[in-house]
Amino acid sequence: MMYDVVISGYYGFKNSGDDAILLAIIQSLKVYKPDIKINVLSMNPRETRRLYGVDSVNRFNLLDLYRVIKNCKLFINGGGSLLQDITSTRSLLYYLETIKLALKMNKKVMLYANGIGPIRMKSNEKMVRDVANRVDLITLREEASLKEIQRLGIDKPPVWVTADPALTLKPVDDEKVDKMLMDEGIQFKNPVVCISIRGWQQQENKYSDIIAKAADYMKDTYNTDILLMPMHFPQDLHVMQEIAQKMKHTPFILKKRYQVPELLGIIKRTDLLIGMRLHALIYAATLAVPMIGLAYEAKVEGFLNYLGQACAGDISTIQYDQLCEIIDDIWPNRHNVCTQMQDVVSKLKEKAMENARMAVELIEKQ
Repeated sequence: MMYDVVISGYYGFKNSGDDAILLAIIQSLKVYKPDIKINVLSMNPRETRRLYGVDSVNRFNLLDLYRVIKNCKLFINGGGSLLQDITSTRSLLYYLETIKLALKMNKKVMLYANGIGPIRMKSNEKMVRDVANRVDLITLREEASLKEIQRLGIDKPPVWVTADPALTLKPVDDEKVDKMLMDEGIQFKNPVVCISIRGWQQQENKYSDIIAKAADYMKDTYNTDILLMPMHFPQDLHVMQEIAQKMKHTPFILKKRYQVPELLGIIKRTDLLIGMRLHALIYAATLAVPMIGLAYEAKVEGFLNYLGQACAGDISTIQYDQLCEIIDDIWPNRHNVCTQMQDVVSKLKEKAMENARMAVELIEKQ
């Protein structure tokens, strides 16, 4: 079967952020080309086919990789921080090798709303530079990635700063949200603060104390309900439970795994989000929910700066007093923050759709 596009990314790993990217890419491409034929490289092809209504093959099946790339018009290195070595060099090599395979077959290649870096090893910098300079088009999700592209000396293909695809997604309706919360035994009676934290480099014990203490501070000072929201199952759920155990007040915890539109519907009910994972912050931005970011990688701070939202600093050095000062600054002004964000996010959503428009242009130039 011939495909218009093959999409590569960190898909099929039960990570809400990457699921959001894939869903948004597929939906956006269909806006510009409703009959588009898509194949996704996934860790769980069966689930990917069921959830997104596209064809999918196992990302590690070399015969299937070769077959679907050979029979496509455009190879997309999907959104997210794929070209980085902070996770591992092995991960970086996987994405570079799939791009090189597409280039070897003379396929058009697009880096689609990528976050580039951090890349720490000189040998990896050279590999990324050599491969990226051979692709047809690069779009980036924020200005920080453009600086990294320039630092690496990637200057051959056209480069555009757009926005994260997930900004285009929409939440489920209120009736569905009511049912989900009821099934979880969650009933909000006060303004809601959503907290989404991940583990990081075995440091979670250091910062979970501070997050738990800050959650109690918000409950005592502003009479808020606290909702702990995992983004990656089951890893994040364990961190949420650890924070809950350290709190003197009992928070609500989302214990089930939800699809992206469902999480968006839940976040829509909240008044402030304190988030560590980038896509928890992106979900809040999509709905113009005020946020405080906790930076564990440069991509988080880069997004917050791009959006003009508050960052409480690096998660490894975060201070309780500093976090509370930011909370005290934002909470009384959250409605004004929401209004300001709506204008900014509206423009970012338009930029996010540009990724798909340019991708379809590449397909139709065949």
